[in-house]
Amino acid sequence: MKDLLINMIGDNIIFTTLRKVSALLPAETKPKALGMMALLLFNSFLDILGLAAILPIIMILLQDNVVANNKAFSWLYDLLGFTSETSFLVVLALSVLAFIVVKNMISLWIYKTQAAFSYNLYKYFSGRLFSIYQQKGLLFYKNNNPNYIIRNINSVPLEFTNGIVLNTITLINEAVIILVILVTILVYDPLVVALLLIFIIPVFSLFYKAVKNRSLAIQTELNEISPKQGINLFQSTYGYIDVKMNSSEAFFLENHKRLLNRTSHLRILDKVLQQAPTKVIETGMMAAIILVALYGVLHVQDKSHIIGLLSVFALAAYRILPSINRSMIALISVKGYQYTFKVLDEIKADNKAPAVNTTGKIDFTTHIRFSNISFSYKDEKAVLDNVSLTIKKNSTIGLIGRSGSGKSTLVNLLLGFYKPTAGEIWIDDTRLDETNVVSWRSRIGYVQQEVYILDASLAENIAFGLAKEDIDAAKLDRAILLASLTDVVAQLPDGLQTKIGDRGSLLSGGQRQRVGIARALYHGATILIMDEATSALDSATENEINEAVARLADNDMTIIIIAHRLTTLHRCDAIVELESGRVKKVWAYEELIK
Repeated sequence: MKDLLINMIGDNIIFTTLRKVSALLPAETKPKALGMMALLLFNSFLDILGLAAILPIIMILLQDNVVANNKAFSWLYDLLGFTSETSFLVVLALSVLAFIVVKNMISLWIYKTQAAFSYNLYKYFSGRLFSIYQQKGLLFYKNNNPNYIIRNINSVPLEFTNGIVLNTITLINEAVIILVILVTILVYDPLVVALLLIFIIPVFSLFYKAVKNRSLAIQTELNEISPKQGINLFQSTYGYIDVKMNSSEAFFLENHKRLLNRTSHLRILDKVLQQAPTKVIETGMMAAIILVALYGVLHVQDKSHIIGLLSVFALAAYRILPSINRSMIALISVKGYQYTFKVLDEIKADNKAPAVNTTGKIDFTTHIRFSNISFSYKDEKAVLDNVSLTIKKNSTIGLIGRSGSGKSTLVNLLLGFYKPTAGEIWIDDTRLDETNVVSWRSRIGYVQQEVYILDASLAENIAFGLAKEDIDAAKLDRAILLASLTDVVAQLPDGLQTKIGDRGSLLSGGQRQRVGIARALYHGATILIMDEATSALDSATENEINEAVARLADNDMTIIIIAHRLTTLHRCDAIVELESGRVKKVWAYEELIK
């Protein structure tokens, strides 16, 4: 019997959910959750008192000479020193009204507190997921579609907070309220309680059994469809030219319609499931009231008794019906949003992970040394195989090789985005690791073939990651000068404050590259990495970029250039050729062009 009880509790959706929620909530939030539950209970008890306050009004309507015939009224009448029954009844009615007004004002405050609790939890979980994903590394972002990551950070925490946490609190709260009401009515008339239970339990059980798995299936599928919609819209928007050139509008439109149709169908079912409990329970309650009325008409001589019984039953039903309805909706939601635990369990795993101190400092005064570096993706063939290489401070180094030879991988290792499978990277006499990689990255400016441009002003793009009011004008001017952006700024209608469009749509390819260089300079980079930065540019624009880079080399900057065009490398002190993940040869430029 004991084992059976333990198994029942263990398999119960509420107990299971409570355990999972408790494991996820931060320690400082758990007392607040209990306080929120207490507030909701208090609010429900106010509702019960509000319901009870209506009883005197009903008694006034049902009885003649109510003050004389009712001991409680008579006692209160004498205590307050009334001399007129009419005055007493008017004051009583106004007091009930005043209580209802105050009760509802308190309820509104409690609902506001509940909303604040909910959205504070949302902020916590969303913020934690954002931080966790930012720490996952470059491979995570390469292997996962951005729409799924955005969905997990933005939507799932809110669905968990509202769908799981608040609904679990609601369930516990409403269960207590229903129990209190039933016990109170039991004292007054056990028959009313019996009638309520006869109709509540079967209707509630049958309905929940019928819809619980359906709700979970709906919410899970909606969660899967949402990022697919984002992917389709993203592809059709950013691939506009290709869509038009290939007459692919119909393809993307059909995908959009197909996903919309499925989403709409699921949303309709979800709305019906949310409304169904009210109608199902209401039907059961009305059936009970009709049966009580028929029983009174056919078998009870004292009609006033049956009217009183019906009044109490109707009042109980009036308060219990919303509680049962909220309980049913909450239970269905708790079941439906169970999938959110799978996403948020990453927080639980992160809580158990040992903290890493990333405040270590790293100095760069003489050289960078790759010592027997090897790297492979999981169990695949090695991308880099026993690479050893030294880069002196203030030198300009070129990296060449066929696609897949390991050039970008070597740079990603230097940036700390990948960890070597074997070997070590040394900065002077300090090994590069996760404790000092943040300090190391602050020294590096990284310019890719496609420089990421914010949909913001030119100034905000150069001072990337800073609010407009925090931008240093002197540093901005220096970066613009060294990156040869002065003419570009002069041509823009609002100068540095010109919005340059999403992905820099108002700039040319060469101008975007110079923005990338200026960004590195603004943030004080002493190392500049150019990763195929000029490969998509025409010769004239490439020469402009090369001249800008040359000026930087003359300003004591270490430069690493990945390129296919040899003309890009003519100012390099050495050119490293990679082949099949190994250093094939280190060339001088004059030697290479022969």
